[in-house]
Amino acid sequence: MKYIFYLILFILPATTFGQTSERPWYVPDHYKLQFAGNIGFLSAGAGYLHGHDKLETDFMVGYLPKSIGGDDIISITLKSTYSPWKIKTNSDYSIVPFSIGPYLSYSFGSQFDTLLPNEYPDGYYWWATSLRFGAYIGGRVTRDLPGNINHVALYYELGTYDLEALSYLQNMDYLSVSDIFTLALGVKIGL
Repeated sequence: MKYIFYLILFILPATTFGQTSERPWYVPDHYKLQFAGNIGFLSAGAGYLHGHDKLETDFMVGYLPKSIGGDDIISITLKSTYSPWKIKTNSDYSIVPFSIGPYLSYSFGSQFDTLLPNEYPDGYYWWATSLRFGAYIGGRVTRDLPGNINHVALYYELGTYDLEALSYLQNMDYLSVSDIFTLALGVKIGL
């Protein structure tokens, strides 16, 4: 929890730039807080919009407590989200019915290896335990706001990662598609 507190302390000073009409390039376009989704029990981060506001790039820091994951795990994640359609429902609300994206996540800790461990025979482990590549689909509902905060959005993502997908392909008789997907819920604050 203290990691999220420090992250918020780090992010808050950047929002003061949002009060000017021209923000510096390095000030994020939005902030996110996410529950679950294979990148931590709770994750927080900042992001930027590209491509006529249809593409988002986010950098997030996640935390999985020992009581849930068996060990305290901190991860960093780089996500990209493509949202091809935005439906305006009225002057204040809009819906993004479909979004899709990949992510790359790195978990810190001595229990994770980035290079293949030497203590196992060749071919025993063929993947790095610290890195996960994943993908997700999702959507969101956005409410436009007046003032320094441009909008607030609630979003969901249904995602999986490389080892889960491979396990499914190798064990289709024992695993169902629902076994490899997780649900993430989050809030996005646009500046």
